[in-house]
Amino acid sequence: MINLSNWRSVRLWESSVERQLRQRHWLGLHGLCIGTIVLGVMWAAAHLQMLMGSDSLALRYAATLGVGYLAYLLVLRTWAAVLVRQRSGDDGWHGDVPLPDIGGSSNSCVAAPDPAMVSGGGGDFGGAGASGDFSEGTEVSGSLGDVASGALEAAGSADEGAVVVVPVVAIFLIGCAVFLGAGCLLLLYFGWEALLTVAVELAFSYVSARTAVRVVREGWLSAAVRLTWKPLMGALFCAVALGAMLDYFVPAAHSLPHAIRLIKGAG
Repeated sequence: MINLSNWRSVRLWESSVERQLRQRHWLGLHGLCIGTIVLGVMWAAAHLQMLMGSDSLALRYAATLGVGYLAYLLVLRTWAAVLVRQRSGDDGWHGDVPLPDIGGSSNSCVAAPDPAMVSGGGGDFGGAGASGDFSEGTEVSGSLGDVASGALEAAGSADEGAVVVVPVVAIFLIGCAVFLGAGCLLLLYFGWEALLTVAVELAFSYVSARTAVRVVREGWLSAAVRLTWKPLMGALFCAVALGAMLDYFVPAAHSLPHAIRLIKGAG
């Protein structure tokens, strides 16, 4: 097993590589370029599906996000490799801090400490009792029943108001889905944290291939998925919800801009 000093050397080497990447490149600009490329791929995929006659916007948006995420991983991997190799040449990335030489055969494998095992904590749980009065609960239930019956009566006598309220609620929900989905896409495709992490993983793989160190790591793909799966799920949920609402409320729409024009025309 790798000792603590060698593990610290590996961490210092990672910090050195991250510092060099931050100093030599405008990572925010790189993230903007990657996001723009991926959005272009997504637009092409969505347009191709529309030309092929796909009627369901929910399925179309889900497929578009899937194609976009695969394109994002491919562009991210290629871009990070270019960043690492720009300063390393053919000899790999060396960094300011050398990796420790464990010794032994080149096929030896040493496991990195699990962060969950390095630090931990405990907690205690306490309980508390509760008491209540059945008569008070009966009164509360009666009042809730009165409120519910009153709401049902008001809803039954508001047929004309529902004609106005339902489209307004639909437009509000569509706007929320667009806003939240766009925010998730910005976090997913325009951030540079995943680019930096993937570049460090690639740099380590280049260097460790020429040394006696074999540290078990998650790899660039696992690191990229770990940093992007949450915004991906958020964007996917919002996109499918948006497509489903457009399919239900504006079934004649072929796209989101077309749906907006139809809603404006109906208004």
